[in-house]
Amino acid sequence: MTDPRESSLARTTWTINTCIDQIGTLLFGCLIIATIKQKRLHNTCQLLIGIYAFCSLLSKIQILLPFFVFILPGSGKIPRILCALIQIIPIGGCLNVFSLMLIIGIDRMFGIFCPICEIQCFFQDLVGNDGQNILEISQLIFMFLTLGCYILMLFKLIYDQKKGKVCAIRKSIYKTLALIMGIQIGGYIFTLIAYNIFNQISYKFTEEQSQIITCIINVASSLSSTVEVPAIFVVSTEHRLAIKDEFNWFFRYLSKNKNTKVFTLTNKNNKIKTGQNQQITKTNNGIVTVGY
Repeated sequence: MTDPRESSLARTTWTINTCIDQIGTLLFGCLIIATIKQKRLHNTCQLLIGIYAFCSLLSKIQILLPFFVFILPGSGKIPRILCALIQIIPIGGCLNVFSLMLIIGIDRMFGIFCPICEIQCFFQDLVGNDGQNILEISQLIFMFLTLGCYILMLFKLIYDQKKGKVCAIRKSIYKTLALIMGIQIGGYIFTLIAYNIFNQISYKFTEEQSQIITCIINVASSLSSTVEVPAIFVVSTEHRLAIKDEFNWFFRYLSKNKNTKVFTLTNKNNKIKTGQNQQITKTNNGIVTVGY
């Protein structure tokens, strides 16, 4: 495989993908902090969302290590076992759908790396192209199975609603989970389908065109997963209140820069103070001046 540092286009696409992913790192980090520090988010459902945010955070930072190894200046040659070790934690964490992925990865790692050799390490070097295709197809199958579970959940909600058995809290939880999982599953399915289609027709494109297409797919996938965090704050009142409590210094900074001009009619000369420390002088039959 061509060293990505030999191509300016490869360096550019790697840099774009890395920067886009770090938007998600920031947002998921805020969600994790709010979940840990705010007691209102310590019920089972909210804690599960926090654990999911942690796994998503791992998926966002896993690109950093390959970026440092293959793009930044250096020899670009590291022991394969070291390459696997530095990636096994974020990769194992982000693939939380596959419970045994981490254990299987460690088992195969120790089975393959004997003797330890110096080699430039890409994912294809570890599993081969066929292994990568099988993994992507299996992920797509699991995503469709998960989608089926949430469709059944939706039917159950509709049935309970018709029978008058659904309560407001349960409906709210269903709504929140449906939106989050809809974004998540939709993003994963789009990414996996796009990669599978691209793998089938990649021979029609030059190497530069392939890198650009791959970059576009990666950016779309990263943004689709990042938008889950704003979606949580839109649909969940508890999360909105928690984020305002945890980062109130930021919201105070935004609010103090908002100045409202107040106009009122009066025939008396006097001065009043507004709630935002504005001094308003009323004079001349209702014509007012506003001072700060």
